[in-house]
Amino acid sequence: MELEELKKQFRFKMKLDIRWSDMDEMRHVNNAVYLTYFEQARVYYFHEACQWNWKEIGAILANAHVDYLRPVVFPNDTYVYVRTSKLGNKSFEVSYIITSIVKGEEQLTTTGSTTMVLFDYQTNKSVPMPDYLRERLSNYEGNKI
Repeated sequence: MELEELKKQFRFKMKLDIRWSDMDEMRHVNNAVYLTYFEQARVYYFHEACQWNWKEIGAILANAHVDYLRPVVFPNDTYVYVRTSKLGNKSFEVSYIITSIVKGEEQLTTTGSTTMVLFDYQTNKSVPMPDYLRERLSNYEGNKI
């Protein structure tokens, strides 16, 4: 799929600040840092998409998948795109793409996904997704979930 078509699937976009400490001795972003980028973008995405009340209900990371397609290097402008791609009863999937501007052209560098499980920290158990949260995420994504 062409990058422009892929980007159309994502409403949320955030610029990443590549820190010098994110890079390894090969002078590109270390593979472990990508999960931090996903996490950072996910928090901002949830704030925009559904105004998540973390004190009411939490979510824990159950699974993460990353495909490294091209290296991300400083000082290229780099962006992460986020969307909810699947809603289940107690879990949901979040999809990501990361792009960098290289010589004036936006290039796909990374794709990934995480599975999140809704969690009640008081009972220490997974819980069903509340209707209001399902509705907010679906509305934000234009009911494409």
